[in-house]
Amino acid sequence: MFELLAVILVLSVIVGTFCGFIALVRLSGLEAQMRVLQQRIQQLQAESKHLHTRSEGAAVNANASKVDASLPSSAAPANPLTDNVIAAQMVEPNTATTTVSPAAFVAISKQHAEPTEPVKPKAEASQWLSWLERQFIDRGMVWLGGVALAFGGIFLVRHSLDAGWFSPELRVFSGISLGLLLLVVSEWLHQKKQLSQVLENYIPAALASAGFVTLYAVLLMAQHFYQLISPTLAFALLALVALCASWFSLRQGPILAVIGIVGGYAVPILVSPGGNNWLALLLYIALITTSSLLVERRVQRFWLWLITVVAHCGWLLLAITQAGANNITVLWAALLLSFIGMVALPRLGWPLRWQKAVLPMRQWWPLLREHYLGVVLLAFAVLLQLQFSSYSHLWSCVLLVSVLYAAALSENRSELWLWAAALLALVWLLLGPALNADNFSWTDGILFNWQSWVLLLTIPAAFVSVLLPARQHWAAFLAVAPILFLAVSYQLVPNTLQPLIQLGWMLYGALLVILQSILAKQSASKALAFIHAAGANLALSWCFSLYLSAAAFTVAMALQLVFITQLSVKQRFPIPSWLIKGMVAFVLLRLTSAPLLGSYEGISILGLHWSLIVYPLVLASFGLATWLWRHSSLRGWLEGACLQLTALFVTVQTQLGLHPGALDFSVIDFYSLALHSANWSILAWVYQWRSYRAASMQTLYRFAAGCLVVLVLFTQLTLNVNYNPLLSAQDVGQWPLLNWLFILWAVPALCAAGLANMPLPQRYRPTGYYVAAAGLLLYLLSSVRQFWQGSQITLGLATSNAEHYSYSLVLLLTAAGLIVLSQWRVWGMLRKVGFLLLSAVVIKVFVFDLNELQGLFRAASFMGLGLSLVLLSAMFQRLQQKMLDRQAHATE
Repeated sequence: MFELLAVILVLSVIVGTFCGFIALVRLSGLEAQMRVLQQRIQQLQAESKHLHTRSEGAAVNANASKVDASLPSSAAPANPLTDNVIAAQMVEPNTATTTVSPAAFVAISKQHAEPTEPVKPKAEASQWLSWLERQFIDRGMVWLGGVALAFGGIFLVRHSLDAGWFSPELRVFSGISLGLLLLVVSEWLHQKKQLSQVLENYIPAALASAGFVTLYAVLLMAQHFYQLISPTLAFALLALVALCASWFSLRQGPILAVIGIVGGYAVPILVSPGGNNWLALLLYIALITTSSLLVERRVQRFWLWLITVVAHCGWLLLAITQAGANNITVLWAALLLSFIGMVALPRLGWPLRWQKAVLPMRQWWPLLREHYLGVVLLAFAVLLQLQFSSYSHLWSCVLLVSVLYAAALSENRSELWLWAAALLALVWLLLGPALNADNFSWTDGILFNWQSWVLLLTIPAAFVSVLLPARQHWAAFLAVAPILFLAVSYQLVPNTLQPLIQLGWMLYGALLVILQSILAKQSASKALAFIHAAGANLALSWCFSLYLSAAAFTVAMALQLVFITQLSVKQRFPIPSWLIKGMVAFVLLRLTSAPLLGSYEGISILGLHWSLIVYPLVLASFGLATWLWRHSSLRGWLEGACLQLTALFVTVQTQLGLHPGALDFSVIDFYSLALHSANWSILAWVYQWRSYRAASMQTLYRFAAGCLVVLVLFTQLTLNVNYNPLLSAQDVGQWPLLNWLFILWAVPALCAAGLANMPLPQRYRPTGYYVAAAGLLLYLLSSVRQFWQGSQITLGLATSNAEHYSYSLVLLLTAAGLIVLSQWRVWGMLRKVGFLLLSAVVIKVFVFDLNELQGLFRAASFMGLGLSLVLLSAMFQRLQQKMLDRQAHATE
């Protein structure tokens, strides 16, 4: 037991020492600043005196010059200080003020300044040691004395036990008397102020700390060792000691508040009254928390508030995780009272004054400490619902949402609690009991509770929107929260029961449309009118979604974008850009994920596949919205959305054309990969080209282009390894040039060249040129083989002499064409490629054709090569002569 008391005492001493050290450092900083200010004042006084001396020295400068001139040069002393003294002594005696020449002053200043530089570190070290010694004498001895007194009280009790001096009752009485004596002496010293003004707040606090620690130890000993008092009485007495320590801190400093707070929250751990009474425990914690917060409100110390909040939340978390389901009402009451007393009331003020002034959102940040505490308490509310399943959750959440409404109504800065209330309602909805055929009833049970929540989310927000129209967040909450609750609850209903609540839920949606329309019509503010009109459109769209398919709902959302834009233009109200961006992102997300997840499969519109109707309609809606926003920054965003829709439409139709009847991206073969590779290559070039004209959207476009390039690289890697027509049997088509080889290699190669040819800044150069050259070379060679072999071009097939000669001819013509084009357009890189290809042709002719070709083909190969080289040489000479003539004409 004494080891436990020693640990408690050491922890108290450590906390007290830490807090005392903080106060010591702050006071020492103030003293250091005071010394610096005094030194600065002295320095300014010296400079002022120096300027005064120089002004007076200028008046006697002529006399000083005569005196200096009368001295012979051999008589001048070697010591500058002596020289200055002699010069000063030779001033005429009838001068009223003794003056020194400027030269002499500079000499004296330099002489005194030089020896002080090397000893500066020693002086600083000496000052630091003297400061440390002074702090130890002034304060350290006081606190060490207090610690010694506390240990002395504990050791006295321990020795009395070992020696058997007194009876248990007398020992306990002696310990209590010692603790009370220390408290009385500390209060007497505090009131009489017999010590200096600096020390009077430290010695009493040290004595009081020792007294309270002694009382803690004695009361624990009386209960644990001697059973002189019952656990309930010990619990009450320890709580009283903790409260007294907290209130002593109002007079003698915040150190006692730490002792009181830590001791108060530790009492239930040290002494258990028994009975597993969570109600009594939480009431006690509430008492300690209330006392601590009142003390913190007086002393204004953030760390006291933080200690109180951490301890209070710790006990709440322990109660939630350890208490049984029979204490659910007690736990909810603790959470509600904690939120009211620690979050809502501090912002309202004890007179409950409502603030009607509107604060701009940019001034909401950073959030207040009460906001962070409220988030923690709401997380505890969610944890409590996860921990137990009880009907009490409903009414407790209703009360908590009402408290959140009051907190949001208290001031404009706390309106974030509105969205916390909506989130809490959705959490209850998701974690609550499920609706089934057994409990289906409009006037009772789960369905009735859902309707109550819809009314709770609608009526208060409507009243505040009417009475306080400046609070626009309430209007936004009214536009979003009820519809969101209806939509989520509808999705939680089993498919067999959805038709039963469809009409009722549509009725609630229609009532929201009517309410929002009336509020929009009666609103004097354009901003408020727009919010209500947008809410009406949102409710109307959701009503349509109840009877429309998923694909049709996506089209309806796209049309809503156009309607909201038209409403903004008609009302001449600048719509928030985040709303438009959110709607566009929502539609794009649905249309991007639908082909991959197959969520729209089985839906046909007018006998056609849904993608043939939905994508063009949504694209037309986005195009119309782009035209309506043509003079705003949203134009770039909407143009990007149109481009994304075009890419999706092309990809989806490509996959659907290859595999009619079902849109399944899990089917991977040579043709689908080749087509997707070509499509994505073209789209990557389009995105990159569009980025140079997108201003603020430039980064997003280039990111999309980079993603598409990565997709093309992976697709090409898969094609050339697993589905390469030169290595595996793939039908590439019967047409020459325009076949699957063109889609496989030519299109990506041309797009790579286009990306590399983009203006700076350029990330695809020169890699794009290399990729383009490799792709086009593969296309040319494989096209030659396809011309002779047909639709199958695997390397295992026999190769004729005509095909071998065709390779040489095609390569030779290609090299000649590149060289001529490079010389004409003065493209150095292209000329190097042409000569490299020509060198390959020469090697092939002299190595391969010489040994493999026979008869006419061998002769034609060499003759063609020779003729080409001669013609190229003549062409170079002719072009070079033209260039020389042009230069000569330019110089003339």
